[in-house]
Amino acid sequence: MSSPELDAATVPTTLRVTPDGDQVTGRCDCCGQISRRVSGTIETADAVVAYQVWWTVGHIAEHGAEIDLICGRWGDGSDASDRFVVRLHHFIAATGSAVMVQDASLADGLDRLAARALRRDDIIGTPRAAEAFALYDAIALQDARLSELFDLPAPCGHCGPRTERRKLASRRGCSGARRGRTI
Repeated sequence: MSSPELDAATVPTTLRVTPDGDQVTGRCDCCGQISRRVSGTIETADAVVAYQVWWTVGHIAEHGAEIDLICGRWGDGSDASDRFVVRLHHFIAATGSAVMVQDASLADGLDRLAARALRRDDIIGTPRAAEAFALYDAIALQDARLSELFDLPAPCGHCGPRTERRKLASRRGCSGARRGRTI
């Protein structure tokens, strides 16, 4: 159920999320609303994944949120070279909350936590995809600070996301955490 590189089980109910940091990171250039970043960890019996979620308060429907998963070995004797970043983009689609994999980056201080940023092509079509989506599900279900990301109506056709995305069925019917994934 887990790959050696991502170190996370694929069943979100076996993952334990521990919220940690919560900070205001600035203001949105277009409207002046605050930008927020929350962080935490996701644990299984034998692995830990750190996460950071970035968004502009009040603008989830227009801009979505970025989710960085910092995966690999943590603890004594480990350093950034033992870890890599996976980036997910959370957005509101016509059917509700959804997520897609994006190319990760080591910007905004992530270079202190990880040495590699995985590209979308490194994840899609591999076991890492299911694991990344399971981590997303765990965060969505267990981190109450992210309720703004999941409690929004779908955007109208004029102001919603404009990129082409293919919808994947959710493994979970109507849990409310998300209705589907896109790749």
